[in-house]
Amino acid sequence: MASILNEIDSIFTYVEDLFPGAKIRYQEVPPVLEPNMVTLRYASGDMTTETTFHYRLDRDYQFIYFDNTELKCLDKGDALARKLNNALVIPIKGSKRYLRVGSFSLSQPFKTESGVYAIIGMLSAELREARDQEHWDKIEHVYAEIRSEIGITITKSNCHKEE
Repeated sequence: MASILNEIDSIFTYVEDLFPGAKIRYQEVPPVLEPNMVTLRYASGDMTTETTFHYRLDRDYQFIYFDNTELKCLDKGDALARKLNNALVIPIKGSKRYLRVGSFSLSQPFKTESGVYAIIGMLSAELREARDQEHWDKIEHVYAEIRSEIGITITKSNCHKEE
């Protein structure tokens, strides 16, 4: 099963090399904003049935990067956009599954009330998940008895001829 917290952690692990020494916040924008701080949070999601076997989870995640100048915000935002737009999938930690990257877009940098500049990026991603299926006992043995019109009877077990 998908876990939003694990997905957020996996996304940041994928891009963390772009933010050396940055303060990282998951799912919160602190009241005191500092330069070289990044926030990653779940923004919205939806579920869509695709087949009777599985459904698709559409997810939107929001990056907010804070720094001293508009140019520093643009530089980090551009590097982040390039890395995410070049990715087809992001590996999910502790799983053999992947988040499929849809698109990534950036806002213009802006000055916050505290005087620190910020830029917002939105990542759209999707994940497919199998529905819970009822499990049935496996068939252990199959016996078939074939009778002909002339009185010959053949009995088979698991497609092997028994005599």
